[in-house]
Amino acid sequence: MKNLQGKHVHIIGIGGTGMSAIALVLHELGVNVTGSDRSSSISANQLEKHGIPVIIGHAAENVKDADIVVYSSAITQENPELMEARRKGIPVQKRMEFLDLILSERDVIAISGTHGKTTTTSMTAWILKTLQMQPGFIIGSTPKNIGKNAEAGNGNLFVIEADEYDRMFLGLHPAIAVVTKIEHDHPDCYPTEAQYLDVFSEFLHNTRDNGMILLNSDDPKQSLLAEKINPAMKVFSFGIEKEADFRAEKCEVGENGCYQFIFSDRYQKNQTQVQLSIAGRHNVYNALAALSICCLNRLNLMEAAHALKEFHGIERRFETIADWNGIIVIDDYAHHPTEIQATLSAAHDVFPHKRIWALWQPHTYSRTKSLLNEFCSSFDHADMLIVTNIYASREKQTDFSFDNLKTALRRKYPQAFFADSNETAMELLRKNLQTNDVVITLSAGDANQIGPAAINHMIDDMKTNFNAKYNSAILRNTPLSQYSRALCGGPAKEIIIANSTEDLAEIVRFYQINHYPYKVFGGLTNVLFSDKGFDGTVILNHSAEFTIHSQGDSAVVIADSGLPLISVVKACCEAGLEGLEWAYGIPGTLGGAVYGNAGAFGHETKEFVKNVRLLKEDIEMIEIPNEKMGFGYRSSILKDKTIKGTILRIEMELKYGDPVAIKEKMEEIIARRRVVHPEGKGSLGSVFRNPSGYYAGKLIEECGLKGKTIGKVRISETHGNTIITEPGAQSADYAALMLLMQKEVKDRFGIDLIPEIEVLH
Repeated sequence: MKNLQGKHVHIIGIGGTGMSAIALVLHELGVNVTGSDRSSSISANQLEKHGIPVIIGHAAENVKDADIVVYSSAITQENPELMEARRKGIPVQKRMEFLDLILSERDVIAISGTHGKTTTTSMTAWILKTLQMQPGFIIGSTPKNIGKNAEAGNGNLFVIEADEYDRMFLGLHPAIAVVTKIEHDHPDCYPTEAQYLDVFSEFLHNTRDNGMILLNSDDPKQSLLAEKINPAMKVFSFGIEKEADFRAEKCEVGENGCYQFIFSDRYQKNQTQVQLSIAGRHNVYNALAALSICCLNRLNLMEAAHALKEFHGIERRFETIADWNGIIVIDDYAHHPTEIQATLSAAHDVFPHKRIWALWQPHTYSRTKSLLNEFCSSFDHADMLIVTNIYASREKQTDFSFDNLKTALRRKYPQAFFADSNETAMELLRKNLQTNDVVITLSAGDANQIGPAAINHMIDDMKTNFNAKYNSAILRNTPLSQYSRALCGGPAKEIIIANSTEDLAEIVRFYQINHYPYKVFGGLTNVLFSDKGFDGTVILNHSAEFTIHSQGDSAVVIADSGLPLISVVKACCEAGLEGLEWAYGIPGTLGGAVYGNAGAFGHETKEFVKNVRLLKEDIEMIEIPNEKMGFGYRSSILKDKTIKGTILRIEMELKYGDPVAIKEKMEEIIARRRVVHPEGKGSLGSVFRNPSGYYAGKLIEECGLKGKTIGKVRISETHGNTIITEPGAQSADYAALMLLMQKEVKDRFGIDLIPEIEVLH
């Protein structure tokens, strides 16, 4: 690098992944870097943010001040900048030659292979950074943990993804040469498998005299490479199935859907527990290679394993790019049959109970034709298959077409969908995706845009359908005092009424999925809204279905959560079912009573609840039996936020009794309630929970607060734990009266009163 100090390096094709990485490394080392490309890109924009000028379009004048010109494999010999540099006698180098120049003073760890090299390079760079080795690195994608794909580094080690395409990696002379897994690929560059293997042999031959080679013992192709390695070279192996210097033992899928294993080192006799956070058995091999590199550099394996657990993958490698309405879209760069099989297998590890869609975009005509038989057996782990048109990349179509591919694939996958364009593929997803589907995009091209586009259209469809059904019924900026039992509260941004559990579920899902602020209420009998109102949507649950199923001397009652509790009690009692008399006259809905385990006169809601149907916050519908509801004093797992969701329906079990005795009990209860809650006035019922061993109302009464009034809000003269409001009351006055009650009880008795009602500020 010393010979580049103060030099101007101009890079043609700077927006490519490999060239942009070189540009970043040079820039960090103080070299004056410029570049050009035919069009703008994310990589080009990132370079400009780092202060590296990028010219869009190729012109001879772009190289006028350059000391060295470097160009990528995609640049033709007729490129005007390349021709001008040669005319002016400016040194010109391909990436392959230039890499050796900039890395000659570093101990290079070069990671090669048909599969796994990007992830293994990323893992290795992350571990070395975590262990404070300050490595340099160049990677073909961006590790999520690091946030960039290149760094100069201040340490002696430099990790690089060694790309075999166009013989690029032959410009390297590594201290450690790694081969992950080999299968014939890039037929446009290597027409035969023998030629492909030969170039890897050349790569290994370039290893430094005192260097090391690390091979995969489970890869049969690599045994052929091993035969051609200089016997004087230090060769090590890693694997799972066969004997190796570094092995993964006791491999199994952990609770997170990712593999865990024991890393065993034959030389240092180490055994280290490893837990991965990225899915797939193929990533065990990638992790093995990275840990083996650590062993060869005598690094702390416990710390390396901990770093691996924190490694969360790289862009375009099993990366979640959309998640909506229970539909997940994952992008993966897989474009070879083995990679596709590994990715779909990993998807089943992580999502064992979901429907898997494989969205495959074939990459290049030559690869698709050469590996056609293998591709036709790659999608067995997918439940559904969509195949897009072939992504040509650098090629032009010759004797193989999309129709040829369709014919071959239909023999194995007759139910597959085929899309001549990305737009057609998007429409197929838009029309067919369902909740709990997972789309795995398998593409080295632009198919990663299809899934998110389908989701965006589905969101638009959902909004259109929702608005058509409910928009006219939505009340906007309406005072909540019109609905609240407290007769106070400012305007809500929206109020929408759900008249059935089906509507309730649909409305709640809409707001959940779109992340709009909302709250579900029944009778608004246990919540105090601010005078400012609510900056979101209030969903009023008025669902009202009710059925009784007799079973001998008892009955199962199934009731919607939006039914007023008083109506449920009355209907059950009129049917001769006893046990609910104590709840007659309690304001609010059945759902609210279950939510807060309402109670009175020594009884509680939990006594008659058998089962609760809940729409969870993550839109999953579940049934919760009584014993799992966590009922306590005025609480449940829902009120305590152990689980969040909306109660849709309640199943109850009651016994038949004496109708006359039931009616007499009801009349007695309602008479007692009317003394405390006068008709025509506002009330939210009991304001505070009863402290252990005390009655809140009695404590407030002994503080002399009965009848205390602020504005149009007063403490009841008949029950100290009840606040009565007049029309036009202010929530601020209600809240001020609550604070006064808490302060007086605390000052006199040293007891904290906990609100029973929900106060929304």
